[in-house]
Order: sequence, then structure tokens, then C-alpha cells
Amino acid sequence: MKVLIIKTSSLGDIIHANSIISDLRRNHADAEIHWLVEESFSSLLNLFPIQKTIVSKFRSWKKNLFKKNSYSEFFQLKHLINKENYDFVIDLQGLIRTGIMCRSLNSFGFNKNSIKESFASYFYKNTIGVEKKIHAINRNRLLVAKSMNYEIDQNNISFSYNFKKDQTDPNSIVFISGTSNDQKKWPLEYWIKLAGLFERNNYKIFLPWGSVKEYEECLTIYDQTTNCEILEKMNIDQLAKKIASTRFAIGVDTGLTHLASSLDIPTIGIYTFSNPDLTGVKNTKTPAFNMGSLSNIPLPEEIFIKFNDLA
Repeated sequence: MKVLIIKTSSLGDIIHANSIISDLRRNHADAEIHWLVEESFSSLLNLFPIQKTIVSKFRSWKKNLFKKNSYSEFFQLKHLINKENYDFVIDLQGLIRTGIMCRSLNSFGFNKNSIKESFASYFYKNTIGVEKKIHAINRNRLLVAKSMNYEIDQNNISFSYNFKKDQTDPNSIVFISGTSNDQKKWPLEYWIKLAGLFERNNYKIFLPWGSVKEYEECLTIYDQTTNCEILEKMNIDQLAKKIASTRFAIGVDTGLTHLASSLDIPTIGIYTFSNPDLTGVKNTKTPAFNMGSLSNIPLPEEIFIKFNDLA
């Protein structure tokens, strides 16, 4: 049985979708899983226990919409997918562009009432209704389960990776402060204050970054603390292995925070804008706790108290 999962972006959304792998293996052990993913996130898929990664360039094609090569490459990808003769094509992305990839195949996707780009549902052979007001992880799991006719326990979530973790450093914590959405950020002075609280207990703090702006923010934290280390620039798969060796993660609502939690690292998610009920850190194997909301930004002291409760 060959199954194509379509979840192309973003990092956090792909991490949420990883949870379908263990469900699939449990219910269809013979499934050969292929995954369509955006080029910029393809290195992460090297860590997923799947058989094949298919790379898309939707973002590049969108930026170069009127160039001939964009249309040519788009339909080459469609042709490649058609040739694979998949038994199931399941679109977790729910966009018009991914819906087109599903046309004329045995495809499954959210119905028009369950996704943002409702027109995408017209490209699917089979549409399925999934409640919008449940966590993104279980929305993905339910769509795949209903598509392939099996049941899931929404309270039992697990993630799957294909690498062995290095030995955990018991005194290491990763601070994930960077996000492309400024509304999701936690004040830099709060990160500095929190680092100071950990310094008293001899914790080493690692600061990952992905852009020049995020590096500059990490540098601000580093310059005003004595127990922080800015990590070198890494690919997503390299960073995943580094995070997997730390004892604890604290981060804003961004892909790396969800990655840490999915790697079974105890994690505190800091929420200042988005709804943690829908996109919060979630893991039934290790502690995953969400703090804050649009009207209630948590203080460093509150984060530190919760860390001591969970650690």
C-alpha cells in the first residue's frame, strides 16, 4: 500500500502532522509512506521514518507566478505524483495549490467547511469533515484515520523519528525566542530575566536562531547574561538532534518549540498571541505545558516556577 501525505509547510505544521506516522504504522504496518514537502523544510523529513520525500517549490512558484518555468515545474510535479499510482493521497495542507495535486487521484481532504481555502475541497475525490476547534495535531490524525478507516485515541499522541538521541545534558535548556511573527514574541527583557533565574542553579542555556534578526535578538540576550551560548547556524535536521540532547525547552509559539516537544523534550510553550488550545505544545509521553494568552503574558518568575514543577 502506497500513501502520499501532503503537508508542505510550515515547520510547526509539519511537526504536528508527524503524529500521523505512528498511527499509520499501528494500523497499516505495510504502508509505504511518501511525503510532499516544501523545499525549505525537506531536510527535516530526513528524520521522519518514511520511505520517500517529494519536494515542492510552491513558495518560489508563487513569487514567480508569470514565469514559464514556474508552470512547467508545477505540472512536472503533478505528473510525477500521478505516475506513483498511490492507493491513498491525503492532503493535510488544504490549499488550492495542494488540492490541484490531488485531482484525478484517490484523494482525501478536508471538506469545504473544515478548511480556510474552501475551494480546495473540489479537487478531492473524497472530502471529510473535521471539527475546526480542536488541536491541529488531532485534526491531522482524524483526517488520515477517517480516510483509511481506522480509529484513534485523541488523548494518546506520539511522534516518530528515525535517529538515536545523544546523551542528554542534565543542565542544559534551550530558549527558543525567535519567530517570524512579532506578535508571538516574548519581550527580550523577560528572556534575560529568566536566564538569570536559571544561572543561580547552574543551568547552561542554548540559543538557536534562523535569521539575521533572530541572531541579533539572541546576541542581546547573550550580552546581558553569563550562562547563554548562541548556537551556530544549523539545518533543521542538525538543530533537531541538538535540541534532542537538551534537558528542557522553553519557547514561543514557533516551529522549533513544537519540534522540541515532539522530540519528547519537556517543553513550556509561551503564548502571547495565538490560541494554545488549537496550536499549543502537546505530547502524552513527556510534560508539555502552555502558558499565556493574548490578554495574559506570563512573567519570567511564573515560567521558572512551572519549570521547577515539571523538571
